[in-house]
Amino acid sequence: MAKLAINGGNRAISEKVKTSYPVVSEKGIEAAVELMRKGEISTSPIVDEFENEFAKFIGVKHALASNSGTSSLHQALFAVGVSAGDEVIVPSFTFVASVSTILAARGIPVFCDVDIDTHCIDPDDVERKITSRTRAIMVVHVWGNPCDMERIMKIAKKHNLAVVEDCSHAHGATWKGQKVGSIGDAGGFSLQGSKTMPAGEGGVLTTNITDIYERAIVCGRVEKIDLLPEGSRNRKASMGLGFKHRPHPVGIAMAREQLKEIDRLNDIRDKNGKYLDEGLADIPCIKPQKVLQGCRKVYSYHWGNFDGNLLGGVSTEVFLRALAAEGVSCGRAGYGRLHETALFEEGSIYYKECCLGRCPHSRKPSEFAKPDLPNTLYLRQHAFTMSPRFEVNYEKVLDQYIEAYHKVVSAVDELRAYEKENADKIAPVKVSARSVNPV
Repeated sequence: MAKLAINGGNRAISEKVKTSYPVVSEKGIEAAVELMRKGEISTSPIVDEFENEFAKFIGVKHALASNSGTSSLHQALFAVGVSAGDEVIVPSFTFVASVSTILAARGIPVFCDVDIDTHCIDPDDVERKITSRTRAIMVVHVWGNPCDMERIMKIAKKHNLAVVEDCSHAHGATWKGQKVGSIGDAGGFSLQGSKTMPAGEGGVLTTNITDIYERAIVCGRVEKIDLLPEGSRNRKASMGLGFKHRPHPVGIAMAREQLKEIDRLNDIRDKNGKYLDEGLADIPCIKPQKVLQGCRKVYSYHWGNFDGNLLGGVSTEVFLRALAAEGVSCGRAGYGRLHETALFEEGSIYYKECCLGRCPHSRKPSEFAKPDLPNTLYLRQHAFTMSPRFEVNYEKVLDQYIEAYHKVVSAVDELRAYEKENADKIAPVKVSARSVNPV
């Protein structure tokens, strides 16, 4: 095997090949410009049209666009009835919005563990964390991979809990033929610029329950309240709650064009993702994110686990640096740290500002056990993003990626020697709360 690039050898990925579809398509640009020419830069009929089309795509009765995925989750939590002191079970292995929105709804996050192989919420730990104060479960279809919704829905029904699906990565992912976002009581999708249906910034709430849809309108879309049916109890809340979660129509125009392409692009991404997984299947130290039977993961991200014990004890840091030197786009997750943030430390000034620190309806701090999340801690160290999002030109560059991985894992002695010689120089990859922290 050739000398590793990290030691001065030639890179396995010899040239930079464009792998992604334009963030904004030409049709999306045209649609946005048309709105600006019309002067429809605050409100526009195009938003209602997009909502109807997105509801049809997901397979639900209602869709409500917003200015971010965060706003959509906030609306969903309020709409399912989360209020002062209510506990919401949520994984720590997720982006901050899955948790901060619980606080915004005046609820209390209760952190649960995830499954090592799927990276998704662990139903067994969910059930262990349920108390008389639990009101809802927030599941996260992380990296576009559906959770075990059959187990989650059975638990929710047994304990009379609401289920909110964080579908920020999962546009088009399915659980046994049903699109995620149509299974729980409400779903929240992100249309942020890095997502597979970008509006720049934006989000969509989905639900089959009319009262939840109307309550979400009351929470953040005040301009729609007067359009509710005459007999609706929610129409009486004419001022709403003071939140303005209305989406920008120019962004929605861009996302609407991407919605027309999502099935085609998901098929390409899935084909490429599976091709890479199959090409690496003979490497024991790498396990791509597991997809549950009967599910369709969408490869909005491509994640896996690295086990250095199966590569001569090579550390994750050295392994990722060696891949990056070969030209592989890889990185670490910022997830799995939310339960350790200052917001939940009793002595911090932030703690005093949230419901947990002052709400008389909440359990006392001493009543909460320190979260025991062994799988989450494991993934913090061993989960890594394996590649960029492959949407075009997959054959040439994917073969180079497969070659790069095999080159690195075939050089155990060289990796171990590098690690020993550079032990005092190898600093951990700087990790923020971002989803992906590139090497």
